[in-house]
Amino acid sequence: MIRTALTMLVGDRSKFLGVVLGLAFAALLMTQQSAIFVGVMSLTYGHASDTPQAGIWVSDPGMMDFNISDTLNERELDNVRAVEGVRWAVPLLRRLVYSRDESNAISPIMVLGIDDATGIGSPLPEAMTAGSVQDLLRPNTVILDAYGAASKLRIRGADGAARPVAVGDSVTMNGQDLEVVGLCRSTLALIPYPTAYMLRSRLSALDKGADGAFNFILAGIDPQAEPRTVCARIDAATGLAARTSQEFSRNIYDYYLYKTGLPANFAIAVLLGFIVGAAIAGQTFSQYVNDNRRIFASLKAMGMRNGGLVRILLVQAAFSALLGLGLGVGGATLFGWMLQGTDLSFRLEPVLLAISFAAVLVISLAAALFSLRSLLRLDPALVFRS
Repeated sequence: MIRTALTMLVGDRSKFLGVVLGLAFAALLMTQQSAIFVGVMSLTYGHASDTPQAGIWVSDPGMMDFNISDTLNERELDNVRAVEGVRWAVPLLRRLVYSRDESNAISPIMVLGIDDATGIGSPLPEAMTAGSVQDLLRPNTVILDAYGAASKLRIRGADGAARPVAVGDSVTMNGQDLEVVGLCRSTLALIPYPTAYMLRSRLSALDKGADGAFNFILAGIDPQAEPRTVCARIDAATGLAARTSQEFSRNIYDYYLYKTGLPANFAIAVLLGFIVGAAIAGQTFSQYVNDNRRIFASLKAMGMRNGGLVRILLVQAAFSALLGLGLGVGGATLFGWMLQGTDLSFRLEPVLLAISFAAVLVISLAAALFSLRSLLRLDPALVFRS
């Protein structure tokens, strides 16, 4: 029966290709948009995932996002350090500064001011692609992320050609020249500004609006302490919001998921792919059944019951779904590969493949069942009519 079903399906090439391409388009659009959405959402908390040294993030209670938070002060930092279970606590300053190139064009840079005494908040050694974090102790120095140095902050060499910023070059931030002493890998932010690292004292001097304050407190906990218990103690003792690193990232993720229009925009694109795929597959399947009525009538005349015809149609639908899914997911994977090194994030998780498979299978089976009514009412005598 399976061989008969597939022979019939492939034999009508135009209808077969129409169904498969319709399903492939649906799979491509749903998988591609879902993977971009997951990738974009992972950027919302990128700076937190780049700072694994911090077991706890402390912020203003009203903080919703990295860019939506009030500043903290030294007194609040001391209060956090005094909480039982806190092993260490350091400030982290986050400021947007502006760089100018030789043509006087302005480029925003997101700068993280790390703790002067401990260096906590700086890139990990394995994230450094050139230079050393220790060189930040030298006057007027900065570390740039490799992507920003190679794309947004390119400088002109002696030959007049633009090239990536390298260690030893100078960049101008807020009117002050700084020496680049290192390059690192860093997760792109949702708004893909270049990322830079410098000592907090230097950033405070560079951005007069900081005035010695900072945005976050990074804290480590004693090995025997329970993270959630320490967070509760910090909340009670300081009135601030203390969250584990995972909770902090989730809080930012939830803000963009529930309080912005990002999910709705991507959901519309995914729904559009589902609807278009269902329309194409349903119409093509209906035409396929109508054009092959004599073959189905012949099978009924030879004694095949309606159950057998249903199974043939379902086998054809499942086979078309697998081919369409393979083509669509393959196209989405190729699209993601082409996006490497660009501002657009693409993250194809296994769960997205499962969701795409389920959606394409539903479309294909729905299209087959849409054509089932005319098939079940088919008169076997049709085969004997001219």
